[in-house]
Amino acid sequence: MVETAQTAQVTQPVPIVLENEEELVVPLAEEYLDVDKQWVKSGEVIVHKSLHTETQTLPIEIGYEEVQIDRVPVNRPLKEGESVEPKWEGDVMVLPVIEEEIVVTKRQVVREELRIYRRRMVRQESVSGTVRKEQIDIETTGSLQPKDEDVPGVTNR
Repeated sequence: MVETAQTAQVTQPVPIVLENEEELVVPLAEEYLDVDKQWVKSGEVIVHKSLHTETQTLPIEIGYEEVQIDRVPVNRPLKEGESVEPKWEGDVMVLPVIEEEIVVTKRQVVREELRIYRRRMVRQESVSGTVRKEQIDIETTGSLQPKDEDVPGVTNR
């Protein structure tokens, strides 16, 4: 910054110089202001970056299967050539359960069939985890002010 001093009007005697006998020369002085400018520090911008940790919980659907078993009494002799292997009837697995029955002759009897149904189910569970996000704090000193104070995630102190 350039400082200017104010001067008061002062009357001083002016020396008169005679060049010749007919001419009188009187010098006149005048002051002018010389104005200059320069950059000066008016403040600082200090940026603080911090890391915040928070826990988030999100719902998630988990698929699973349930098994339902229906016991169906049959009580009939096993037919010749009939298989006791499991078989599928659509989405139902038929698993014959056989046992021996004491008679005069020995024969296999299908006592019951197991009908096994499979269903897809959904249940709600929650998953939690820690996430991080950064935040900026801007601090100014002096007469500095940020131009846009509505920036999300930025706070001024």
